[in-house]
Amino acid sequence: MTVRIRSLFVAFAIVFAVALGVPAQAREKIRIGIFTLSPFMMTMENGSAGGAAADFWRERLGPLMDADIEVSGPYPIPRLEKMLETGEIDVIPYITKIPARESRFLFPDHPLMTISACIIVRPDSPILAVNGPEDLFDKKIGFITSAYIPPFLVHDRIKLDLITSTEFRKMNHRKLMSGHVDALLDINQASFVYEMKLLGYLKDIRLIPLKQDKVYIYSLFTKSPKGERLRARFDAAFSRIPEHAFDEIIERYLRETTSE
Repeated sequence: MTVRIRSLFVAFAIVFAVALGVPAQAREKIRIGIFTLSPFMMTMENGSAGGAAADFWRERLGPLMDADIEVSGPYPIPRLEKMLETGEIDVIPYITKIPARESRFLFPDHPLMTISACIIVRPDSPILAVNGPEDLFDKKIGFITSAYIPPFLVHDRIKLDLITSTEFRKMNHRKLMSGHVDALLDINQASFVYEMKLLGYLKDIRLIPLKQDKVYIYSLFTKSPKGERLRARFDAAFSRIPEHAFDEIIERYLRETTSE
């Protein structure tokens, strides 16, 4: 068979397969699970799972990794970690690094961004500044389970009142307003302000930024051969993305809030 005839035969076979509806090789699907942390992970107006972190995976990482991105949730963080551990999902797109996660999951070389923490109090609170743990001694602080806690707040004389819920910020706001807790901790001030503005809660509270080292945010992968492979592909893709690409997506959400 000559080269020309062989080429024609291959071309005819491809056309024939398409005509019969034989699918081409499917792109890999990467399953992402989210918890609620607006604007990074949230339920969109149409009810779908989304947010800036999901968009970053869909718009930037997915194409470079030659993969389709499927996003589900939101789920409470403990359930989400269990889903990642059992392989029900492949990635949590936006989460902090804590020792309990380092032993169970895989973190990439490249963080997505850094965040800053804050303490939230009622306007009439006697807490005016937080320069060390002694400023919160004998206080009850509302927070969330399975999250990073600034080391100086881990103290016998500081009680952390923890909840597990996708609506943890609404619930903690109610606890603060009712006097059930003296203050709230939030490790992502930008996200907190965004959500409080949407809910109309900013007038009820006073923010005290915490002076501490920046905390890094990562995408998290399952500890398995597939997770190893996805992590390596993530790092390779991330190194090709412009430095401020994620910031631009976040800004898109912030502009939407400002215009409302």
